[in-house]
Amino acid sequence: MRITTAGDSHGKGLFGIVEGFPAHFKPDLSGINRALKLRRLVYGRGARMKLESDHVEILSGMWNGETSGAPLTFFIKNVSTTPPNRKTSVPRPGHADFAGMLKYDFNDARIVTERASARRTAMDVAIGEFFRQALEKVGIKVWGYTVGIGNFETDEETLQTPLIEEHPLLCPDSRIEKLMITKIDEAEKNGSSLGGKIRVMASGVPIGLGTFNTYQGRFTSKIAHALFDIPSVRGVLFGDILETYKLEGYETIDEIRKVGMRRTNHAGGIEGGMSNGQLISIDLLVKPVPTQKRGVTTIDMNDGLETITNYVRSDTCVVAAVAIVSRAILSTVLFSELMKEFGSSTFEELCERVDLYRRRVRING
Repeated sequence: MRITTAGDSHGKGLFGIVEGFPAHFKPDLSGINRALKLRRLVYGRGARMKLESDHVEILSGMWNGETSGAPLTFFIKNVSTTPPNRKTSVPRPGHADFAGMLKYDFNDARIVTERASARRTAMDVAIGEFFRQALEKVGIKVWGYTVGIGNFETDEETLQTPLIEEHPLLCPDSRIEKLMITKIDEAEKNGSSLGGKIRVMASGVPIGLGTFNTYQGRFTSKIAHALFDIPSVRGVLFGDILETYKLEGYETIDEIRKVGMRRTNHAGGIEGGMSNGQLISIDLLVKPVPTQKRGVTTIDMNDGLETITNYVRSDTCVVAAVAIVSRAILSTVLFSELMKEFGSSTFEELCERVDLYRRRVRING
């Protein structure tokens, strides 16, 4: 498959094209739109999210509610089409402004911001949720949730993305979540922002996705490459490496038993660049949003003199939103890899091929 996205933060909208998706799959657009709503409304988001509605349309590649095998065109209309600030030659530290202005010879930071903005992740969610629905038909489940914000972190795990009605930060630990919310409120009052940690997981992934033959083909390489494209993500950690790097080798091995089961999953479901049949578990470290209400030191690109940044509307904490974006991104990688291994012109045949492979591996294992 080939996936392309386009669109600016305040342009007509966001666009996505998916080529090579098989025919006869029936997506649930209402489910995709629920995920888009979740991305907007989790706790810590800013004023821009209240302006948008984020409803996806699929403009091509469908016939009578089913995919036709032709390229799929996704579209999300922007409600806000006017940038919140005037032309500026003052780049904001922590953003793409400074390097982008120099690289492309712009005298207006907004031109860089329009595409560099995390607004584009709405299309990542739309496409990824489409794939997540397809994966569920193949027996693969993908979910994500908030583990920590600031200096508050939970030890609880969950087998599904928490409901926003009960967990506005998508953290399964209600007690810790309340402390996180208080921390976000304090940061917003102080004009600052917060980062944190989220976990994205996948169950039912067939053994052997990815390869050890090339570094480009390693499953860890493909997943990390995709997840690092989320603007606020600065760390992609597989399994419990933050703990096991402190231990001796014998303590970190996921020993294989006679029936092929394991007592531990330190590797996070991937060994030697391939999925090993265990639960895939990945932690993402999310930096605080660099836009601050209180100005920080930068320069004016017109004269090179020091100045202070002006405030542009922003989020206080995007950690919970990253949980939604990351599950969509992981779903995109997983389905792309399934198509590479078992690709077919029809969705039904793809499911049959995956099932046949699972039965062969189960018998031989």
